[in-house]
Amino acid sequence: MPVPRQQRVFYKTFSQHGSGAAMIEIEPKDIVLLIHIAYLDIFENEPDWFFEPFCQLAKESFYTITPIKVAELPGVTVEDAINYLQLSGVTNTENMIYLYLKNLSELWRRRFKFYNILKTQPFPLTEQIGPRCLLEYGNCEDALLFSWMSWRKFIYDIDNRSAQETGYLFEPILASCLGGEPMSHRYSPVKRIDDNGNPTNEGRQIDCYIEESREAYELKLRVTIAASGQGRFSEEMSFPYEARRAGLTPVLIVFDSTPSPLLDRLKAKYVEEGGRYAIGEEAWNMLTNRAGREMGKYIIKYIKPPISKMEKVRLPIPSNIQLSASEERLIITDESGNCYSIPRNKVGE
Repeated sequence: MPVPRQQRVFYKTFSQHGSGAAMIEIEPKDIVLLIHIAYLDIFENEPDWFFEPFCQLAKESFYTITPIKVAELPGVTVEDAINYLQLSGVTNTENMIYLYLKNLSELWRRRFKFYNILKTQPFPLTEQIGPRCLLEYGNCEDALLFSWMSWRKFIYDIDNRSAQETGYLFEPILASCLGGEPMSHRYSPVKRIDDNGNPTNEGRQIDCYIEESREAYELKLRVTIAASGQGRFSEEMSFPYEARRAGLTPVLIVFDSTPSPLLDRLKAKYVEEGGRYAIGEEAWNMLTNRAGREMGKYIIKYIKPPISKMEKVRLPIPSNIQLSASEERLIITDESGNCYSIPRNKVGE
């Protein structure tokens, strides 16, 4: 029996984002696996409609579920996935599992997209890097210089894509968990204040705006002297004042608790403008309490661990690694024998 169009559109809420050539779509088996994970997280039981292979994989750590493991799952159809959406209660958007699965699938899709970027990002063409040789030509053998320039341009391109995808993921997911939404400058209720103290028509972007409580959250990984130019920091200092003028309570969230004179100034400014702040572990606690039991669990399980673990590594000098490439894969290894292997797809020129 054909699935009604309305149900297929609802299914795409979880299976895809973007449009045209930039559209990302995950398979029905991905959706069924995510439904099992979300249901186990929220309800902590296994209903009789669970599919055993998916249930067993769902019990593994989310960040260790590889594309190979997913590929080994039994095939399912879009119709099957829609049926699981109904059985789990996701089709009722008032149920918390709807929001939970929506955020979980967003994280999964972004990771899926970046995995494909790693598989397909081409090494630079000669014309993209050739002129740069003028700065270093003669310092080493020609082939070594070309490889050096190619690797660093390739890594630069990958890092730019990583920053872009993280920007699309991190703040919107946290905003959703808090019951709010990011606001672009175009639609923001916070307006810039001119030199005469009057609001302008130019809006300020908000990381998370919660209309119900009239709060404007600024979410930051860290505030350090090195990371904040004077112009940039002036922008950060003006935000709590402009939020207060808009009738909102400014809230500063900083996940890294490293002390900084600029952080102290920023904290004081938020308090001066009637706002508040939370730093480090207190920031995570504030977010999880504000998000509630289910979405608080989501933050603690899927967002906090990777960020906290990377913050704890803090190597003053990165460990020595070796990069190697072939048409089949990229391989990153360190001196301890750890290996990160990325399969490569041939990209047409």
